[in-house]
Amino acid sequence: MRLTFMGTGTSHGIPVIACDCPVCTSKNPKDMRNRCSVYITCPEADGKTTGILIDTGPEFRIQALKYKVNSIRAVLLTHSHADHLNGLDDLRIFSHTKFSANCKSSSNPEKDYPETNGQGLPIYANSNTIADAKNRFDYIFKPTQEGGGKPKLCFIDNDCFSAENPLKVGSVTIIPVPMKHGELPVDGYLLSCTGSDGKKYSAAYLTDCSFISEDSLNLIKSNAGILEHVVIDALREKKHSTHCNFDDALNYAQKLCARHTWFTHICHDSSHEQIESYIKSHIDLYPALADVVKNGGSVEPAFDGLVISCGDL
Repeated sequence: MRLTFMGTGTSHGIPVIACDCPVCTSKNPKDMRNRCSVYITCPEADGKTTGILIDTGPEFRIQALKYKVNSIRAVLLTHSHADHLNGLDDLRIFSHTKFSANCKSSSNPEKDYPETNGQGLPIYANSNTIADAKNRFDYIFKPTQEGGGKPKLCFIDNDCFSAENPLKVGSVTIIPVPMKHGELPVDGYLLSCTGSDGKKYSAAYLTDCSFISEDSLNLIKSNAGILEHVVIDALREKKHSTHCNFDDALNYAQKLCARHTWFTHICHDSSHEQIESYIKSHIDLYPALADVVKNGGSVEPAFDGLVISCGDL
């Protein structure tokens, strides 16, 4: 299983519009951050590849072209804020001619696969997110005039899934992880695959959160098998009412102790290099994390274009 970070920035992105701060004018490509999104791919036994998308932010079309997102079998939404949802309409191509796994073998996909079979591309989210999406993109779900096109989507409530009844997309097992983004209920995701050694390997994606309950932390630890990666919201050094700051992120990361921890949803208060320096200067305050690093693990800021692997890849 491979995770490609298509965006690691906060809602403004970096550079921020009309900002000439040192980070927004940095020449380091790791300081340029689109809105948060991750593309997950996993090869299957039949030679095909399962593609899973987390969040459809405003740059989704640009991200999909840049990172060669060629197929999507499922979309996981964390919540309905604009920086995670407003690219939803660009799923059109995946919910029609590109959704069928057989499209690539067709000489005329528009004729052979004019629309997605069934109810449409599955979109998994909590009930609040589904309600907001259907309200904001109401034209998708009601009869409209011909022309322009619109995606064919099937929303599915994450309440259907649990550790005992996980979502399965291809060979990837997914468990929603309830969190709080201020007062807003949001979902992180625990994504797992089986390695050639028969062991379970996992990555936890935990963006846009200010509170993760002990129950949710235990949900991850109890079901991860080998927890290779934790990707966690780490907005900035200063405290924030609806996001983890660097110390909050390090505290949660220490409770999970993945082999690799990655900060995401980063704002322009600190450069990539400054965040690296902050982690290095504070890691000893988190002895369990410090031990992970001493034994070959890592705690680092993620960046757009970063690719991490879980299991055999």
